[in-house]
Amino acid sequence: MNTVDHQGGAPATERDVFRAPPRGLDHRENPLRCVGFGDGGEGPCRHLLNRDGVPLELAHERAAAGRAGDVGSHDRTAKLQACRKRFFHQPHALDERQAAPAPGLAPLKIPNRRDQITGYEFPRAPEWGRAQSICQEAPQESPPPSGRAQPAMRIALTIAGSDSGGGAGIQADLKTFHQFGVFGTTVITAVTAQNTVGVRAWEALPVALVIRQIDALADDLPPVALKSGMLASAEIVAAVADRIARRGLPNYVLDPVMVASSGDRLLNRDAEQLIAGRLVPLATLVEAAVLTGHEVRTVDDMERAGRALVTLGAKAALVKGGHLPGSEAVDVVIADGTVRRFSRPRLDTTSTHGTGCTLSAAIAAGLALGRPLQHAVADALDFVHRAMAAAPGLGKGRGPLNHFVPAPPRPPTDGL
Repeated sequence: MNTVDHQGGAPATERDVFRAPPRGLDHRENPLRCVGFGDGGEGPCRHLLNRDGVPLELAHERAAAGRAGDVGSHDRTAKLQACRKRFFHQPHALDERQAAPAPGLAPLKIPNRRDQITGYEFPRAPEWGRAQSICQEAPQESPPPSGRAQPAMRIALTIAGSDSGGGAGIQADLKTFHQFGVFGTTVITAVTAQNTVGVRAWEALPVALVIRQIDALADDLPPVALKSGMLASAEIVAAVADRIARRGLPNYVLDPVMVASSGDRLLNRDAEQLIAGRLVPLATLVEAAVLTGHEVRTVDDMERAGRALVTLGAKAALVKGGHLPGSEAVDVVIADGTVRRFSRPRLDTTSTHGTGCTLSAAIAAGLALGRPLQHAVADALDFVHRAMAAAPGLGKGRGPLNHFVPAPPRPPTDGL
């Protein structure tokens, strides 16, 4: 509580701020005066704050209470008086019944016609004099790669199962798409009841419903890249292969989910050979060595398995080596007759649930953004590594990744 101002503070004309009962807000004077503001002193600053949901009292009642309990301090300065007068007496657009500006809202820039979900730079200072809207669209930084018009935001599709734990499946895919700045669509093939400890139950959706989902998206929201994960049954595998080929869906990343991170099987055994025969030839990239039947124990084994996948018809193959011993995790990519190895320090973590789903989704997102395959793979591996390193430590078993880590910078400088 401040001490009583023995010097009286401001003149009585300034202290007695509530001169008349409040008038209607349709008065042509400053609306603040209509509710009882006069020459603003410390009283109105203190008494007219509506704290804790307590409504403002009538002007004459509030004035009486203010005069009875007026407090101040011994060291009031002219600076406070100047601030007070400037606040209450400066002209306002409402005096002339004009629309008041919204000075607290800066223009929202949308780089390259896409929302910047994450980034590495602070937003630029707003140009208040030129701002006409709180949401402005920035011009295209580069033209589309071909003569045909490109959508404002690229679309990526995931064909996969639902993970009730949120760490894998379509949940992980959509989080990854979001971080890479692409619009994610889904075709759900199965519903699982699982958590970080294991899969308790799962059930495949009817094949006809899976087909209808693909057709609905191809007709209205055609993807520029897609991935598939859990396909559950041979019938769904055949249906997905037929629709990808018939619809001509491009940039297909095949991640044949057969076993969950917990060890639970998520694919009927009769579907494995069908994936190798029907889906691998359609794939831009295959992320699985198990389809070749080769045992992978060394980096050389990884290269042989990758070449075998290309022999089956895939344009490129990615063989992961996270399960191999050593201080570094090595992944191998076979593409265009060349072999490229990616190495990074091995992480000592049990938060590995959804790593394969996240990786294939990140690759598909990179392809959707127009990045070359090797570039898309490198960005995806980097994203997964950082997501594992920043894992939130949820659950009692193999926990999920942290999909909120920033994706590699976008928009990309190439491919757009």
